[in-house]
Amino acid sequence: MLGLILALVCAAPPSRSDFQVLRILYTSDLHGCARPGIDFGSAGLPRRTLGGWDNLLRLIKEQRTDATLLLDCGDFGFGSPEGDSSQGRASVEFMNAAGYDAAAPGARDLVGGIENFEVLAKAASFPILADPMLDVVLNRQVTMFRPYFVRDMMGIKLAVVGITDSDMAELNRRGDVGGWVVDDPLAQLGRYLPAVRAESVNVIIVIGHISPEAGCAIADSFKDVDLVICRGTAGSVENRLAGSGATPVLSAAAYGQRLGLADVLFDKSEHRVYQTEARMLNVEPGTSADSSSASAWIRPLSAVPPDTAVCSNPVEYLPDSAGRLSLGAAVAEAVRQQAGADIAVLPDYVIESGLGSGRLGWRELFAAAPYRERVRQLSIDDTTLARLVAPESVGLHEPAPLLAGADYFVTSDTLAWPEVSQVGRARVRNRLPGTYKVVTTEQWLERARIPVTGKLLSQSLTDLWIGYAAAQETLRPVQPVRLYPATPGVVRQQVGGLVNINTANSELLQTLPGIGPMTAGRIIEYRETAGRFSSPEDILNVKGIGPKKYEKVKPLITVR
Repeated sequence: MLGLILALVCAAPPSRSDFQVLRILYTSDLHGCARPGIDFGSAGLPRRTLGGWDNLLRLIKEQRTDATLLLDCGDFGFGSPEGDSSQGRASVEFMNAAGYDAAAPGARDLVGGIENFEVLAKAASFPILADPMLDVVLNRQVTMFRPYFVRDMMGIKLAVVGITDSDMAELNRRGDVGGWVVDDPLAQLGRYLPAVRAESVNVIIVIGHISPEAGCAIADSFKDVDLVICRGTAGSVENRLAGSGATPVLSAAAYGQRLGLADVLFDKSEHRVYQTEARMLNVEPGTSADSSSASAWIRPLSAVPPDTAVCSNPVEYLPDSAGRLSLGAAVAEAVRQQAGADIAVLPDYVIESGLGSGRLGWRELFAAAPYRERVRQLSIDDTTLARLVAPESVGLHEPAPLLAGADYFVTSDTLAWPEVSQVGRARVRNRLPGTYKVVTTEQWLERARIPVTGKLLSQSLTDLWIGYAAAQETLRPVQPVRLYPATPGVVRQQVGGLVNINTANSELLQTLPGIGPMTAGRIIEYRETAGRFSSPEDILNVKGIGPKKYEKVKPLITVR
């Protein structure tokens, strides 16, 4: 708050009494994590631990002022043993004890089903700001959900608008969301703002389990919004502050390891936000016990005995895109082996967190893939397998699913994990006659619009993963599946999938029609002795490639 005080002192001619500081404390992605966890946002090894509900409660109490709101951006209920066993209720009880003023729902808050979410909302002593259509879906006669609330703080009317996570239908089974379809964030806010403006509010704050990109789109599209707070991240937090000349967009932290703090300086004479400062506060272990009744209730949840070590992990998996992909490969292989399947196909979002190195307990393994997804084993043919790894019903720019026991054909050159739209089909190295024994989640079968049939396994995805890790004693890193260029019939018109005959290896050249191992070797030998091909037509100089064969490969090759 020091910067805001200096701004007050330096601001002339208005007097200091013309200004009021409104403090916003915010969290997101609590995931029911009552105990401290690995801080992947810190530098150096071994990594420290941060968080714990008793420590977070203490920090919230320390940072409160007479003009403070405490808000959460969603995904508060599930994702930990406490959250799972209490069906999200433990998190709500903590938020009640901490004195939250409002929360927006995240997609994972409906893991227990839409009726369970209604139970959580009834148990909350704070409003859950959600799309009012939820009352219709639940057939409620009395309205429970509203998209915003207005609070008078020191004579300033402040509105908090909650954006409902638009990934509700994508990240949950259809039965869990009751057919609820949620609009994108911009459409939601466009509906809510006229009613908010009619309340003659001075400050508008938008919260939601939305990406920073969606937050920036909101801030840039609705100029009367003063602050946007987005979902949490386990790594370093990046914000867009007002110094950029735009509405501030803040990202929260995850797992209760950090508390977000934004001080909003409001100019009462000009009726506008003058300046906003934000920072993240580490939730450090406390040096003394809090004697409050709220802390006494939380302490038993946070202070359970340490886990018994389950396995040793020599490699740390950070919760970034590369780390999640590597960890996802290990989880997919674990599920495949534990289920005794030929192939495992898992959506990438079954991976929630990273994984530390060293001796690990079951709690840390649980946190990596926590949602106890129901999995099925079914026998399918090539055509159905292709639909499973690249469903037409899934968003084109969504990451392709995790795969074990097979490789990907991709329809364009890519150095990163492919999007669903880039995947042609699966390549199985040791082809089996007839069908393949595949294991996948029920939710992914629904999204791929493949009948939910086959054998329902008694163990969830989480249980299969932890069982595999315990049996290994030392987790061995698993390489992500290889990416191969798609076969010509799949990618004939895809420019990005052209084979560069100046750089392609023998295996890649053999994907071209009529090019076998011997001819591929001759192509490589030619460019090593005669130099790079200057045009596609130069491939005619290679022995074994005549005009007819050239006409077949011509639309599929390049010399970039």
